[in-house]
Amino acid sequence: MSFSKPLDQRLLAARKYVLAVGVVVMACITPSFVQGQQLTRPKIEAKAIYGGVVFGEDDDHQTVGASVRVYVTKRLSIEPEYLYLWHGENDQDQLFAPNVAWDFTDPRERVVLYGIAGGGVLHHKGRFVDTDFSGTTRVFDTSFTTWTASVGGGVKIFVTDRLFVSPEFRVGRQPTLRGTINVGYVFGGRSR
Repeated sequence: MSFSKPLDQRLLAARKYVLAVGVVVMACITPSFVQGQQLTRPKIEAKAIYGGVVFGEDDDHQTVGASVRVYVTKRLSIEPEYLYLWHGENDQDQLFAPNVAWDFTDPRERVVLYGIAGGGVLHHKGRFVDTDFSGTTRVFDTSFTTWTASVGGGVKIFVTDRLFVSPEFRVGRQPTLRGTINVGYVFGGRSR
């Protein structure tokens, strides 16, 4: 996916990728669930995160990260996450945000729809070339920390009883838009 395209084209392309991944995953899944036996609810899961984010209208970054989700009740969980965002050698960010997630469907099912929201901190480090007040070309280093918040949702598609793929989309502040594909594993729960 090219990040030099207009925002609406990137969103359309992202939807196509998410749909294609979902179709492929669903087509490749073989029934690994034994009929008649119910899974226990998940307790702890971890996931690797990969995707893209947009700051404003034209400042897009690729991102990688990880999170751990701990279930407080059957459907409510807390999920702290860390993301590393980069737009090149001279524009990089780190984000840490505790999130709260709610499973709209039974978390013991093969497909689980969820909502997620959170807030945290974003640290930016960058460098750009510009002219100063006298017209001299200079290199400016920037570094700042600000707050971030997002809300969105996703769907966990279980490939096995514990391994899942999870496309997710969020909107918020710093970054404005976020689309990721996550791969996760349930370490506690979802056993027979």
